[in-house]
Amino acid sequence: MNKKRDSKAKPSSKGSEGADGVVNGDANKDDASHGEFAVQEIKTKAQLKAFLNSIRDKMGDNTAAPIYAMSAMNHILTLSAVYELLDNETKEIARDVWLRIKQSGLQVRMPSLLFSAEEIEVGANTVS
Repeated sequence: MNKKRDSKAKPSSKGSEGADGVVNGDANKDDASHGEFAVQEIKTKAQLKAFLNSIRDKMGDNTAAPIYAMSAMNHILTLSAVYELLDNETKEIARDVWLRIKQSGLQVRMPSLLFSAEEIEVGANTVS
């Protein structure tokens, strides 16, 4: 009763199987639309600025769900070099993205890396 798996089985018509066994192609097109928020190597201020602008733009035109933006922000805020990468300009973009996430209805706390203690206190006392 033990059937051996045919090692020459054809992949589904919706995509092609890569060397790692993952099916690529049409079947993953929906996931690919948010692929830019997947883990990216961010080592320079220019890369961080481009990544933050991408998040903000996608939130602005409603092509990215707030939870994807939240995941991307979590990635940014946990970078080992985040203090060196955040300058005034990128911090403002990150603050804008964070406020958009909060306005979308996600119940998140304002990170002290982006907001002052007074802003955090005021933000904690307001209901979105």
